[in-house]
Amino acid sequence: MKHINLETFANGAFTAQVNRAIEEVTKNIQDPNTEPGAARKITVTIGFKPNQDRNFVATGVQTKTTLAPALGAVTAISMGKDIRTGEVEAVEVNTGQIPGQMSMDDVQASSPESGGTVEVDGKTVDAETGEIKSDKVVDLRKKA
Repeated sequence: MKHINLETFANGAFTAQVNRAIEEVTKNIQDPNTEPGAARKITVTIGFKPNQDRNFVATGVQTKTTLAPALGAVTAISMGKDIRTGEVEAVEVNTGQIPGQMSMDDVQASSPESGGTVEVDGKTVDAETGEIKSDKVVDLRKKA
């Protein structure tokens, strides 16, 4: 049997596919968002399908790459309700700040425009302090 030149096999498609797969693998290796030590793989499949007389064979070439997956990212989200508007908020927690702790930017941004009260879940709330306003006075000195 005469040896087949893989450079010219399938009108050069074999070489083009292998080169494209190698380029894909090298880009994945250089990607800082992938695990550097993970194994990458290129699988080359050459399929042969002969006719009934076995004198003609349809041949197909295919490459498949197995790449390292992108590294996941982890973050934390703090959720709550805005006491001025009653809307639910979700904010990514800054890694340099303790959850629930206000920064100086938050203090300046949270100063109320009207200084009044707002309705939250059917209760009247002071927009500046977050205190729930009520006409009912509770005497804690009385025993139940």
